[in-house]
Amino acid sequence: MIKRFTFIAFFMSAAFSAPAQSVAIADLQQDTDILKRQVGQLQLEVEQLRRDNEALSRQIKAIQGASAGSDVVRTQISSVRAEVSAQNDALKREIIAVVKKDMEAMAAQTNAAMAKLAKAIGGVPQAPMPTSFSDNYPKTGITYTVKSGDSISKIARLNNSKIKWIQDANRIADPSRDLHVGDEIFVPQQ
Repeated sequence: MIKRFTFIAFFMSAAFSAPAQSVAIADLQQDTDILKRQVGQLQLEVEQLRRDNEALSRQIKAIQGASAGSDVVRTQISSVRAEVSAQNDALKREIIAVVKKDMEAMAAQTNAAMAKLAKAIGGVPQAPMPTSFSDNYPKTGITYTVKSGDSISKIARLNNSKIKWIQDANRIADPSRDLHVGDEIFVPQQ
């Protein structure tokens, strides 16, 4: 989850000014540090709970070993088991509530940081995402001249081809921008 926020911050950093970028990155780093501390605290609490449960389990075993046949012992064992179970349930609910609260707070902080990023890049044109093309298309096909009203899907449908093949063969990243009337393109066919 933290890696995703870092990636988003890195990606967005290319699109807006250095001062706004520095502030947004500092905010995200501070949020990440807070989250790390809170997770560390939760880990310590869970470890303490494990130790407490182990101590209670040892007590149960000691009681069972001392007087295995006694009704009093059975009653005490049942009582200890009920207490352990109740403590476990209460601790689970408490941990879940704390984690939920922390996650909601982190989500709010992240949303606020993302809103700041969006505001910071609002008027700045964004760089297009790089597009990768594959060479995994049939090497046989036809040459087609683009006509008015054509789209890649229409060309593919009319010529028994696939949209991805046409885009890869002709290195067309954005058909609305890169496909023009009169262009000659290669249409792969099987």
